[in-house]
Amino acid sequence: MKKTLQLLLIFTVTINLQAQCYEQFAAGNAFVISLKSDKTIWGFGRANNGQLTTQNNNHQLSPLMINNQTDWYSVWASGGNSYAIKNNGTLWATGANNFGSLGNGNNTAQYTFIQIGTVSNWKKIAGSSTHTIGLRTDGTLWGWGQNDVNQLGQGTATPSEYNPIQIGTASDWVDIAVTSAGSMAIKSDGTMWGCGFGFNILFGSVGQYSPTLTQTHSNNWEKVHAGNGFILAQKIDGTLWAWGGSQGGIGNGTEGSTTPFQLTTDTWKDFAAGQNQSYGIKTDGTLWAWGRNHVGQLGDGTFIDRTIPTQIGTETNWDKIYANGASTTLAVKTDGTIWVWGSNNYGQFGNGSSVNTGSNVPLQNTLLCATLGVEEFTNANWQMYPNPASNQVQISYDTNNEATITLYDIQGKLLKTMQTIGLQGTATILVSDLNKGVYFVQFITKDGVKQTEKLIIQ
Repeated sequence: MKKTLQLLLIFTVTINLQAQCYEQFAAGNAFVISLKSDKTIWGFGRANNGQLTTQNNNHQLSPLMINNQTDWYSVWASGGNSYAIKNNGTLWATGANNFGSLGNGNNTAQYTFIQIGTVSNWKKIAGSSTHTIGLRTDGTLWGWGQNDVNQLGQGTATPSEYNPIQIGTASDWVDIAVTSAGSMAIKSDGTMWGCGFGFNILFGSVGQYSPTLTQTHSNNWEKVHAGNGFILAQKIDGTLWAWGGSQGGIGNGTEGSTTPFQLTTDTWKDFAAGQNQSYGIKTDGTLWAWGRNHVGQLGDGTFIDRTIPTQIGTETNWDKIYANGASTTLAVKTDGTIWVWGSNNYGQFGNGSSVNTGSNVPLQNTLLCATLGVEEFTNANWQMYPNPASNQVQISYDTNNEATITLYDIQGKLLKTMQTIGLQGTATILVSDLNKGVYFVQFITKDGVKQTEKLIIQ
C-alpha cells in the first residue's frame, strides 16, 4: 500500500508541474499541430488552407491555439489537413480537403474543425495530401479522398470518395500508413498489406486494387511508416527494417531494395519517415538520420545526402521524432525540451523566427516543452518497445538481480505484474485488452533499483 501511495504522488507532481506543456505533436506539410496538456489544440507553420483554422497567408511563426475545447484525445496531420479525435471517439478535421481528403462529403477547404460522420470509435489516422485512411477501435479499416489508382482498396478506381468507405472486410488491423498514392496496414497476426499504385517494388506488380499481402515473408510486424516510395517498419523485437526506393531513404547505401533490409542489429524506441529521408531513435537514446539532406533536414550540420544511418550529435537523451512530407523535423528529448531543424520556409519551427531561417543542426524551441512520463534514477539496464503500442510490449533486460515488472494506469491502479526470469532476457506484456491512453511501466529489482516509464497505448 505504501508503494502505491508514493507512486500516485509522483504522478501528480509531474503532471501539475508540466500542465502547460504539449503531450503530442503531429507534422503535416510545413506545419505542426499539437495537443497541449490542458487538451486544447495548438499549431504553427503553414496556415493558408485551414490546417490551422486560419486563412493566414503570412503563416504562423509561433504556437497558436486553434481549438479551445478540452476533450481532445489525440491529433494527426497530413498534407494540408489536420485531424483530431475526442475522448468520446468522434473524428474531427479541418484543412485543404483536396479530393475530399477530410471525409466530410465534399472537397471544399474547411477553416474550423468539423465532425467526420457520426461514429464514435476512431482510433488512428494516416494521410497524404490527397487521401486518408483511418483505423477504428473495432479493427476495421476505412478510407476516403482520391482513389484514382485504387489507394482506397475498393477493387475499382474512382476519382474520389468524399465519405469514409470500408477497405476490405477484415477487422484485425492494428497499424496504418500511407504513401502519396497507396495505403499500408498491419494486421494483428503481424502480416503487412497494401493497396494502390507504385508498389511494384513491394508486391512484384505495378498496382494493387485491394489490400494485398506484401512480399515480406514475415508475420511479426508491429508498426509502419511510409515515405515517398519507401517503407519503414518495426518488428515486435524492436528491430527496424526498410524497403522501397527514394534517394537513400531506406538507409542501405543504395537507391532501392525489393525486400526488407534490416538497418542495424540495434533496437529502436521511435522512428519516422519524411518525404525522402528517415529518422530513428535507438533504445540507447541516440538519434540517427539518413536520406535527402538538401536543406539540412537530417540535422548533421551538412547539406550532404546520407545513404546509411548517420548519428546526429552525441546526445543520448532523445525520446520522440516527428517528420511528415516536408523537409522539417521536430524531436523531443527526455528532459521535455523540443528541438527543430531543416526547412523553416513557412515558420514551421514555431519558435517565432522569420521564414526561410532554417538550420542544419537541431535548435531548441524555447517556446515549447513536452510532457513526459516519470523517470526515476536508473542503474537497471532495460528497454521497452514499441512505444506507443497497440498489441504487445517487449521489455528486454540485463540486470544484476531479478526484478518485478508492473503496469499501472494513470490513476496509479495496478493492472499487471510479472517477474523476470534470470538476469537477462525479454518479457512480453499483452496490452491489446487495455483501453487506449497513458499508462506507466515500472521496473524494480530486488536490490531496490527502480525506473518508471510512460507507455502510450493507441
